[in-house]
Amino acid sequence: MPSRAEAVVSEPAQQALPLPSLCIFGDSHIASVKHALDQGLMPYLADHLEFWGAYGPAFRQLDYKRGEIRPGRDAAEMVARINGAGRETLPADAFAAYLFYGARLRMAEVMPPLLETLCAGGHLSQAVAGKVARRFLDGTKAYRIAREFARANPAARITFAPAPLLTRGVGNPGPLFPGAEAATAAQRDLVRGWLDAEAARDGVTLLHQPEETIVAGCWTDPRFASTEVGQEDDPVHKNAAFAALMLESYRDSLGA
Repeated sequence: MPSRAEAVVSEPAQQALPLPSLCIFGDSHIASVKHALDQGLMPYLADHLEFWGAYGPAFRQLDYKRGEIRPGRDAAEMVARINGAGRETLPADAFAAYLFYGARLRMAEVMPPLLETLCAGGHLSQAVAGKVARRFLDGTKAYRIAREFARANPAARITFAPAPLLTRGVGNPGPLFPGAEAATAAQRDLVRGWLDAEAARDGVTLLHQPEETIVAGCWTDPRFASTEVGQEDDPVHKNAAFAALMLESYRDSLGA
């Protein structure tokens, strides 16, 4: 039988129960979710969904003030184009659920070096692991905003899907951690657990990339490389099939 990843790559997802009212907030990574929606890969997403965010330098102009995210002057036009529903700001109480998607929280910056340490026989105490995880999470503005959303609206489901691991064999990935390529699923779960524990303290649930999309210890399978024009050598962004798997995992996490 085909794997879940193979099924999504080859066929649209089957009909499923809809999600609650949802806003997907993010940067350029949300483009892949829009493409998956346009391709019919996520039939459980419908009118209850809105996108909100910005790409490139404009994303840095999104700030949290008085219970909502507000765009700077130069970001407002892009936010309006991405949202398409006339929502000029994003309040913490406008939706039942918020999914922060990508949004500059990059797993490629934290997981490979930690995996390399584990593969070399290194050990991190719970206290040290917690500090590493906390520094990673709090170092990203979008995560700090997600934390504020959770504080402002405890009834809402606040989920953060970090930007996934880099795609193997695509472009110039930057610093390499060859020792991490021997990492096992159990070691990856250990790292995820450190991050999950710290996020839970903030009322935020992390949505990790599916294990089946990972190859060679610390890379995303090249089957999920971006197919966008101009992103042929882009190891960061992923395709619509990957986004569909992520949203399927999100739906499953809600018990839908």
